[in-house]
Amino acid sequence: MSTFRRTAIASVINLALLGITDAQAADTETLEKRIRELEHRLEKMDQLEARLEKLDQSGALSTKPAALPAATAVSPEVVKLTRKVNTLERKLEVQDEVTTGALQKLPVFDVGENGFRITSSDKKHQVRIRGAVQADGHYFLEDDHNLNVTSFDLKQARVWLEGYVFKDIYYKIMPDFAASGNILPDAYIDYAYDPAVSLLVGKFKPSISLERLQGDSDGTFLERAFPTYLASNRDVGIQVHGAFAKPGYSAEKIPGPIDAKNFLTYQLAVDNGSGDDGSPNNSGSATYDSKEFVGRVFAHPFQHTTPLLEGLGIGLAGSVGDPSKQALKNQATPIGRTTYLNYANTYKTAAGVAQAAPTADGDRHRIYPQTYWYSGPFGVMGEYAVSTQQLSGRNQTGKAINIQQENKAWQVFASYVLTGEDNTFGSVKPIQNFSPLDGKWGAWQIAARWSEMSIDKSTFQIIDPSQAANHATAWALGVNWYLNAYALIRADYEQVSFNGGAGTIKNVADRPTEQVFATRFQLSF
Repeated sequence: MSTFRRTAIASVINLALLGITDAQAADTETLEKRIRELEHRLEKMDQLEARLEKLDQSGALSTKPAALPAATAVSPEVVKLTRKVNTLERKLEVQDEVTTGALQKLPVFDVGENGFRITSSDKKHQVRIRGAVQADGHYFLEDDHNLNVTSFDLKQARVWLEGYVFKDIYYKIMPDFAASGNILPDAYIDYAYDPAVSLLVGKFKPSISLERLQGDSDGTFLERAFPTYLASNRDVGIQVHGAFAKPGYSAEKIPGPIDAKNFLTYQLAVDNGSGDDGSPNNSGSATYDSKEFVGRVFAHPFQHTTPLLEGLGIGLAGSVGDPSKQALKNQATPIGRTTYLNYANTYKTAAGVAQAAPTADGDRHRIYPQTYWYSGPFGVMGEYAVSTQQLSGRNQTGKAINIQQENKAWQVFASYVLTGEDNTFGSVKPIQNFSPLDGKWGAWQIAARWSEMSIDKSTFQIIDPSQAANHATAWALGVNWYLNAYALIRADYEQVSFNGGAGTIKNVADRPTEQVFATRFQLSF
């Protein structure tokens, strides 16, 4: 039956093609019509062949059918037309191949819960567009001495780019349009080829204070506590960092200056050394040759064990430097940000002129033991800081002297998520986004904090004690309302009491207690 089919099909095709006139050969629509007719005839031939096979199997056919007439020779016009058809088909195939290849090279655009991302088709390159806006309000209570200013402030207005190229080279460029001096907080490149060893260069947060390393939009309160301000805010330098997993597990690659996920992490850096709470501006360069060395190690000793202790982290950080005549940054209260230690408040000469402000001129070192523990909706963080530096200034008689200043600070705070979400070192992610018409109210978190700062008493050999407090104690309560993963509203109350900072040099009194209620609306994506 297969011989019969081949002979019949060949005969039908040849007879049909011989019937095409020269005029029809030039007409593409006619050709397509004839091809459809051929396909229809072939379908009928298939049906006929099937019927003949059934008859042959049943024995109804006693003899084989007579052979069809031999196929008529194909004419030159048909050969020419066939070549044109083959050429057109090949052109269409090439066009499809080119189109398919171009589509495969197109980047992937992703807009969703992870923000706006553009990723190459081979996933080796990515750029992510992010942003953050923080609008604050500070309301000071019982400010009888007019030491503070109730105000509305734009704390942050950031739009930045981050991502990676060639899979392993990460970058971040983050300007802040609300900042007055430090308008480029972060700008760095991180070659994170392997989780165990990565190389970070540029401007970033030195790995010293635990709360400072927390994301600027992820904190539990509007502002960080006292220990943060004994460490540098930002600095320019180079850092080697890495992470190791618990035996039997794999470490996760975490680019950037902070890793709060892996079992054991470390950071070793050489920076210019920007001083306590200092941050160099964009074009600023080091004013001295000596650099600051920073080291930190942090571990989650119970990771992949019991859920109760899995979120416990313990670490130690420190720095060593040798600044030369470096300007000192004033110290302020945590949430109110009111200056209580101004290094420009020096002793005055007999003519009533203030002496030159002291500078950091000599050895400086810091030590920072730190810990946190997050378990389900509960979280707690603790940090202790000691910052020792040599200061050069003038005493009450105008004599140039050097002193060894050792400032200390500590804090502890606890928080609880009322709506059942997990509490983390990052931000809280609501289970249900705010939608009151659907009965959904986002996530709610409450927090309480205690923090203290002690200024070395030797500081007041060169600073007027009636103009600067030697000790500050702050307690704060906070409520955070997470509308969704991007938007939240904070409300904090803080009270700060002082030792010193008022009265006269001969009769020093305590600075009035500061009471502040502060709010923030934040959008960070």
